[in-house]
Amino acid sequence: MSTATATATARPARPALVRFPAAAEPRAHLVCFAHAGAGAAPFAGWAGLLPEWVSVSAIRLPGRESRLREEPLTSLDAVAEAAAREIAALSGPVVLFGHCFGAVAAYRTARLMEADGRADVRRLIAAAAPAPDGTVGGTTHLLDGEGLFADLARYGAVQDTPAARSLFALAEPAIRADFRALETWTVPEPADRPLAAPVLEIRGDHDRVLDPDGPGWSAWTTGGHRRDTVPGPHHLLGHATDPLLTAITRQLADDLAPADRPRPPATAAPSLGGIR
Repeated sequence: MSTATATATARPARPALVRFPAAAEPRAHLVCFAHAGAGAAPFAGWAGLLPEWVSVSAIRLPGRESRLREEPLTSLDAVAEAAAREIAALSGPVVLFGHCFGAVAAYRTARLMEADGRADVRRLIAAAAPAPDGTVGGTTHLLDGEGLFADLARYGAVQDTPAARSLFALAEPAIRADFRALETWTVPEPADRPLAAPVLEIRGDHDRVLDPDGPGWSAWTTGGHRRDTVPGPHHLLGHATDPLLTAITRQLADDLAPADRPRPPATAAPSLGGIR
């Protein structure tokens, strides 16, 4: 084995925190987690569409985009632990945004950060996502390729075109790994579940995937929960991006105005039920 090959083999895989251009001193960091199989690309234009006092970053997990050749992570706890290590480099208030799979990954990351004593996790924004335990026990990750593609089409994440099928063939291992992480993680005991940070839940008004009468995320925070509905389908990172960004901007302005208010010190967080 050559030295270069040995070095590449030995290099540990970890999520890359992709940082988009921002003001020199942002008042808040918005860290984004995409839907199953996706990386940082869906958020590439957000920095120019959100207020200049918000910096935008995204988690790029192994197995996608520039990390396509890396082995995808199949454990939600492993995703959260790796993402939390990356986010630790950010200084100041942090808001985690997640879309679908990404919302549950963002929740688990925020929960870990709070348990590690970070009092600057200002909010979780969960878009197009059931509560974190809503998909546990599912079998989407066990479907064959055609079945998995059909499920993504039902969610509105892909169109049935030759180009979409070619992209799916590249992304399938990461998509399947993300669904496996989502469907097989061990849910903590009820007392260990809630975030101290508040949760904003965003759904499309034409969402045909989520139960409109379901409890949503209210039991997963002690910091306050609100549900917002925006024009759009289940998959909000396509044609519904504008109303989604409007809802995010409004919430960030409410959270940070009239000035960046420090949150009171967090009390000791309960055990994470085995994540550590």
